Parts: sequence; C-alpha cells; structure tokens
Amino acid sequence: MDFHKVNFEQLSSEYSDPRSLQYRKLRIVDSYIPKGELLLDIGMGTGELINLQKQKFEEVFGIDADPDSVHTCRERFQGNSSINILHGSVHDLAALCGDTRFDVITALDILEHLNRSDCEGALCSCYNMLKDGGMFVFSGPGIFEKIRICLGLSPTHLHSHSPSGWRKIIENAGFTIVSIETVEFPIFHSDYLRKNVCILGKCCIIVARK
Repeated sequence: MDFHKVNFEQLSSEYSDPRSLQYRKLRIVDSYIPKGELLLDIGMGTGELINLQKQKFEEVFGIDADPDSVHTCRERFQGNSSINILHGSVHDLAALCGDTRFDVITALDILEHLNRSDCEGALCSCYNMLKDGGMFVFSGPGIFEKIRICLGLSPTHLHSHSPSGWRKIIENAGFTIVSIETVEFPIFHSDYLRKNVCILGKCCIIVARK
C-alpha cells in the first residue's frame, strides 16, 4: 500500500510541532478518548497516537499494512509489553484480533486511501470489534480534497467527502455520531468556525459510538 511510504522523520517532526495540522489533530482526538482497557489504532503510522494513549489503556494494539511502519513502531515501543504492533491491512482485522473487543478504535487518515467498498467493509469490521458503547474516532480529508480528487490532483486518495458525507458513511455501518468538527478553519483560525462550519474546514474529525 504505497500511501504509507512516507518520510517518517518529516512526519514525526510535524507531529511534534504545535503549529502543524497533524499536532493539533492528535490533541483534538486525544481530548475525546477516555481511559479504558483496550485501544486499537488502525493505520498507526509512526505510532504518535499510540504514544499519546499508552498511559490511558491497559493494552494497546496498533495495525499497519506498511512493513516500515511496523518496524518503526516495534522499535519505538520495544520493551513495553502492553503495546502490540501488528502487520496487516483492514482486510486482516478479524484474523489479527480474533474475538477481542475494544473500548476505542481509531482510524486516522486511513479510510480515504481505500476504495469505497473496502472503506465500508472496514467500518463494519470496526463496529463489530467494539464493545457495546465503545467509541470510534475517525479523521479524514474534506470537501476541498474531494475537488482535488475530481481534478486528478490527489495521487494517493481514492475518495473524500464533506463532513456530512463522511457522517452518512459511518452511520451506515451502524454507528451513532457523537460529534463532528474540523482541525482547522482556513484563513480565520477560529474554534467556533472549525466546530460549527465544518464543511469548509481542514481535516474532518468524527467521534461515534456503537
């Protein structure tokens, strides 16, 4: 899956820079996630979210299809027996996790890289793998990326939607939406606008429950 082939050093730098979109995204996501027993992070990348959540959960699972990501995270978290780093795609979720049911499942900037059918299948798998009342946290691009895709300007994203479009896809998997916001509103950096005028924001964040 070539979309994972990124400059890990550059990505880690972005995640540690308070001015970056990536840094702000993770802090918003973190603010929604309560303490629990089991967390699953799908498409863990460099493990930044896992690093933020490891103190909140008794056990954390991270899954990624890219071998470099898996290698990076296994090195990063080696010696921490509560963190399980697994190699596999969204098609492997049930096989990798078995009957384990999670308190929280996150899928940050992953579903837009899948075709629509695989995206819907992954969401159904996430729903089934959550405990009753469990939380699902999604992030993905919005309406501007949809335009870029239509113009052939996005080499890695297969689809994108407005916040209401993502909402419908997630609801169709059985979830109940808790909140929708974006990480950043363009030009005017306003918390009110990014939370209440989501259609124009950058990077949609949706929190849902089973």
